[in-house]
Amino acid sequence: MNEPFLAERNRVLGLLSIYEPLLTEKQREAVDDYYRFDLSLGEISEETGTTRAAVSDAIKKTIAKLEEFESRLFLLAKKEAWEKRAKEASLLPADQQADAYRTLTEDMIHGL
Repeated sequence: MNEPFLAERNRVLGLLSIYEPLLTEKQREAVDDYYRFDLSLGEISEETGTTRAAVSDAIKKTIAKLEEFESRLFLLAKKEAWEKRAKEASLLPADQQADAYRTLTEDMIHGL
């Protein structure tokens, strides 16, 4: 697989892991089948009894909805920032780690 596709796939899966409960069952299934289960548009269209174009359109619309959620709530961005800070904290000398983790935890609690 090429890098742009993998980057897109990882982003969609990250968005899906956070915003999945906000999607309809059909939206969730289309994106799941394509990104999580790596089914082709043809396989999904056979499974759902729709055209490949309809499946492609449904996936694009669902991704747009996921991106809209993220543009308003920034939950994936915050999660990624917290993960980065946690990794950075783990690389600090042992005597500085506790303070770094405490600060990170406080920021998470307060939604920063």
